[in-house]
Amino acid sequence: MATIQIWGGGPYHPTRAQAEVLRAPLQAMGHEVRYGDDRSVFEPDRLRSADLLVMSGLDWSAMTKVDPKNWVEPGPIPERYEPLAEEHFRAIQGHLEAGKPLLCHHTSIISFDEREEFTDIFDGRWIDGRSTHSPYQEFEVHICDTEHPATAGLSDFRISDELYYNLIEPTRSHILMEAEYEGRRWPLGWAGQYGDARVLYSALGHDMQSYASPELQQFLLNSVAWLLDR
Repeated sequence: MATIQIWGGGPYHPTRAQAEVLRAPLQAMGHEVRYGDDRSVFEPDRLRSADLLVMSGLDWSAMTKVDPKNWVEPGPIPERYEPLAEEHFRAIQGHLEAGKPLLCHHTSIISFDEREEFTDIFDGRWIDGRSTHSPYQEFEVHICDTEHPATAGLSDFRISDELYYNLIEPTRSHILMEAEYEGRRWPLGWAGQYGDARVLYSALGHDMQSYASPELQQFLLNSVAWLLDR
């Protein structure tokens, strides 16, 4: 039915294994799932053939400071960070301008931090020196809207994960999930529009333990269905 292109890779997160968790149920829905862990994912021809782009990777200016033992995915560790090529950014913009959707996952909200335009695209952003996350722990996720297709069938649930906070928070999107930390609730998932394209962000999904959550898996599968339902 649809071609889903997942971009992963980088330190800290097992993005390839996480993509495999979703591959079988997505294929059962009739979708083709492609995975790539380098920037060739953003080549214009590759994005033109995709119906949904999922950004799961971590690729940002501080990556060269990461301890090599924290590099989860295979492949060479870059000696320096290269800003996102203009051709690749234009291809992402072209995908969105064509009305095709984007799912932003976990740390991809950090990636390509030199590109301020992603703040508007994601309707939120991680800011180095301000944004952070709790220690990895179990916490309760509050479903803000049980009527939205992405949260259909879900109620509040507990998960072991990182809890992101002090992000640039969404201004035009619909908050779907929150969690409480240090005396206030922080948005962990939201859905909105960038022009004619649907965009959804999920902060959950640090590791395979968090991905074992049936509620998180259901939320992500619901989200894909909503993003592709045009």
